[in-house]
Amino acid sequence: MRAHPASAVTALLAVTALCLPPARASAQEVLGPPSGAPAPLAAPRADTVDPVVDTAKQRIDRTWLYVDDARIPAPLAVIGTFNVSYTNVGSPSRIGGQVEYNSFALNTAQPGAMFGVGGEIGLFPRVSIMTVVDISAGGEGPSPSAGLVAGLRVSVLPSSLPNSHLVISAGYLREAWQGPVYNDDNPSCMPTVPGCWAPGKPYGDSGAWIQAAFSQDIRRVRLAATVHGEHVFATGRDPLDIMVQAGASVQIVGGFRLGAEYVGQDLEESFDPGAEGGARHFAGPVASLQLLRDRLSIVAGPSFGLSARSPELLGRAGASFGF
Repeated sequence: MRAHPASAVTALLAVTALCLPPARASAQEVLGPPSGAPAPLAAPRADTVDPVVDTAKQRIDRTWLYVDDARIPAPLAVIGTFNVSYTNVGSPSRIGGQVEYNSFALNTAQPGAMFGVGGEIGLFPRVSIMTVVDISAGGEGPSPSAGLVAGLRVSVLPSSLPNSHLVISAGYLREAWQGPVYNDDNPSCMPTVPGCWAPGKPYGDSGAWIQAAFSQDIRRVRLAATVHGEHVFATGRDPLDIMVQAGASVQIVGGFRLGAEYVGQDLEESFDPGAEGGARHFAGPVASLQLLRDRLSIVAGPSFGLSARSPELLGRAGASFGF
């Protein structure tokens, strides 16, 4: 049978319509989703890690004028210290090296002003090294003069006792200068007799020191004590010089604390005067403040002599900063 020409054309148009793609949508349809459809999700971002700032290891807690704080910095953390002190001129005194970690030290009876600059760095967990340079100015000795103390500090108690701290430390010291030395080998000498004192020297001597520092926090109350011993390698000096420091403070509000400290110096001469002419005792109030999220510690206070050969008045202030 022969097909009709019109029917053939109609069939060809129908096949062509089925094979062609649908008409292109308008610009509005391309840019916007269909009505009622959810918006397309944004392409996922590449994984990024925000930098972590570890400020915990920079926090410090230095609240004493004389007592050695029984805490050490974390590994590779650094604590810088600065202090200034003044002791009234005219007080007989011994001249010793500064050994406290918080830069308040054996040199508590230096007549005149003294500046201390130093620092401590954590080497390993529970182990650190420290050094402090003392510079004296004015007073009765040569001015200026400089001394040095350096040492290794080890924290002993386990981390399971977070409120108890015990640090054992030892090291080297170089005196800023040597004051008059009492001749205790002469049985007829008395500390009040000027001729029984050998003159001082414009330079100091070297020595070694060892000490133990303990502190205990009981809620808002903090108790602390330091026992220090040293030997200076020089003729006429005592075989061992002993110092004891003790303190108690209370947290008043935030990082502000108030308390009191006691210092007993040259206690080996409590009953028999030695090279320094007898023991010295003094005490006084202390105030401390923690700032900058505990990265900055400021401490200050006066102290008053409690015995005849003690300085009548001392004033100290210091600051420590964690890096």
